[in-house]
Amino acid sequence: MKSIDGQYLVEDYIKKWKANKRYTLKVLEAMPEADYDFKPADGMKTFKSQATHIASWLNNHIKKVGLTGLTKVDASSKKSLMASLEKNFDELLIYIETIEAAQLGETTRMWYGQSTKSRLMNLMDNHLTHHRGQMVVYLRLKGIKAPSYVGW
Repeated sequence: MKSIDGQYLVEDYIKKWKANKRYTLKVLEAMPEADYDFKPADGMKTFKSQATHIASWLNNHIKKVGLTGLTKVDASSKKSLMASLEKNFDELLIYIETIEAAQLGETTRMWYGQSTKSRLMNLMDNHLTHHRGQMVVYLRLKGIKAPSYVGW
């Protein structure tokens, strides 16, 4: 196990995931429900499938950090999808608020090799940012003003 110095990492993750929640929900809110099935080209995900992909990926990876899993996402409507993702973010935040900094240095086996739990938290953030960024492009392609970025 690698040593992780300080609770500041946990505090940073809490701030970052609160911002991720706010910004992601703003992006989801900006797209009209009638356009949730929009995809820019064949072979690309729809706006809705970008959101559900984010949720399933977070669910799979948070299990390796130590949480048993997130609530299954209901994508039957814009409202239910947003509510489900909001609940996922809340569950993730509750877990992060209870994690000890030393636990973040523990390693876990992933399909691509060994990883610290801290690295997984960063990977989850990076993956969310990547797909949310694609969703911002979808908004712009539909002529919709994207919400202002929410960082820390």
